[in-house]
Amino acid sequence: MRDPLITVITAVRNAERHLGETIASIQSQDVTDWEYIIVDDLSTDGTIDIVRRAMEQDRRVRLVIRTETGGPYTAANDALRTARGRYIVRTDGDDLQPPDRFSKQIRFLAEQPQFKACVTYWRPFHESTGVLGSIETVPSPGAFKWYLLLRSASIHSSLCIEREAMLAIGGYRELPLSQDYRLWCELTLRGWLGVVPEALSYVRFHVARSTNRRGPLQRDLAKDVLRDHWLALTGTECSAEQIETLWALGYSLPYDLAKALAMLDRWDALWKRDQSLTDRDRVELASLSALRRRKLLRSNLRLRPVKTLFAALKLRTLETAKS
Repeated sequence: MRDPLITVITAVRNAERHLGETIASIQSQDVTDWEYIIVDDLSTDGTIDIVRRAMEQDRRVRLVIRTETGGPYTAANDALRTARGRYIVRTDGDDLQPPDRFSKQIRFLAEQPQFKACVTYWRPFHESTGVLGSIETVPSPGAFKWYLLLRSASIHSSLCIEREAMLAIGGYRELPLSQDYRLWCELTLRGWLGVVPEALSYVRFHVARSTNRRGPLQRDLAKDVLRDHWLALTGTECSAEQIETLWALGYSLPYDLAKALAMLDRWDALWKRDQSLTDRDRVELASLSALRRRKLLRSNLRLRPVKTLFAALKLRTLETAKS
């Protein structure tokens, strides 16, 4: 049997509510040379029945059933071991993909062979309304690498990666959450990750998402990724307090202003010394730095109005001087 061009991978557990729509969005792609591996991580609802019905109608759909739960990244590695496509495309079981996603990502990688993977801009939508939110952008490749010290800057359901590249980095680390964040770090450090500047994934927001159900664990595991990425980029260890400061900066949390602004100044100094950055990367990072400063001040205004107003005045003065 000839190998397909693309292997689509979805790891699911109790996904009966939305999985049918996700499968349909894959079947609507304008590239038809694919296999779709859905790994069931011990569902207790009708997920498996939905996949089996899809398999009866479309031989490109495949089902892998785990006998014990291992989490989404363990399940994804199961799919990687049997994948036959040249490219791996990821989608979560509750997200949707526009019909031209595959063709545009494959074309991007063919035209820019320095990259072995790409992500795209994306749009959120809420399950109760179905209304699309504003387009969420992703930093340019060089800026992406440094912005990951503040927050994960992409969405897993927009990834397209060469299978050999995914195997070269050893697949996913088999932890419960946040390992797409670790994947971005690994790919950007190798210079393998490109960005398609177009919204090619629609991400469904609902109360059952893992981000909502297991927020504290996700944050803890993400901070471990942040710590490892800091070490890889700078060659120095990052203390627990510095990790908390970076997290507060990245997610606009109320925090000690002096410590947060000092850390942001340090982050600026680090990326400015990176000789591999393009002019576009530098402009983008400067803009992201200004954005994080404004958001930090806004998040602190209610709790510390006087200090925040003085800091805002200082920031405005510096921005005026630069312009």
